[in-house]
Amino acid sequence: MELTKQEIKNLKDKKYRKTNKLFFVEGEKFCSDILGKAEILYTITSNKNLTKFPNICIVSEAVLSGIATTKTCQNILCVCKIKETEISSVGNSLVLDAVQDPGNVGTLIRSAMAFNFKDVYLINCADAYSEKVIRSSAGMALSARLHILNAEDFIKNKAKIAKKFLVAHMFGTPLSQIRLPKTKIAVIIGNEGNGVSEAFMSLADTKIAIPMFNGVESLNAAVAGSIIMQRLSEEN
Repeated sequence: MELTKQEIKNLKDKKYRKTNKLFFVEGEKFCSDILGKAEILYTITSNKNLTKFPNICIVSEAVLSGIATTKTCQNILCVCKIKETEISSVGNSLVLDAVQDPGNVGTLIRSAMAFNFKDVYLINCADAYSEKVIRSSAGMALSARLHILNAEDFIKNKAKIAKKFLVAHMFGTPLSQIRLPKTKIAVIIGNEGNGVSEAFMSLADTKIAIPMFNGVESLNAAVAGSIIMQRLSEEN
């Protein structure tokens, strides 16, 4: 399989990535991080000395700059294959319900990995394989077991995902009073503006709230989700 310059540039588009099951990352640090974590189909670089990467294609800096999404060209870009993961959880899971900000999605994936929530389900979220999400996750998006699906398929397969569902909600039980069930759980974090949808709220075995002071009503989705996962990981 060969990709033209235009086809690689098209990988900036979510629909194109999904259709072709491909994504790319930029910069030597991030490309080094994905070695062994992702199947690298092509390494496109202007640096002839980066021999540790597979399937190298040497191009000019002008060509590379025309493909890259970052303002400063970082002289290497890796085109990788998207992994497909079956709907089944190996432990506790994080579920993101229409979280739209790539920075939030990436941060939540990173936190999930940090606190041993090994499966991450993304329902109508920002694309997990966009450059912004991968960078925000510090590359952890390539280590997590990511599942990208719609709400209908998630609910249909809920028994494979978790035994108990805990939903972040401002009027829920204070986090300090939650005792983790001795079974697989899924923590559900909702949309930045609208919270958890009715379809996912109906799954809730427990609603969780983070107590706050000084008139603060809510937290950023990534902050709230990270606090909840950290607290629940202490119960394990």
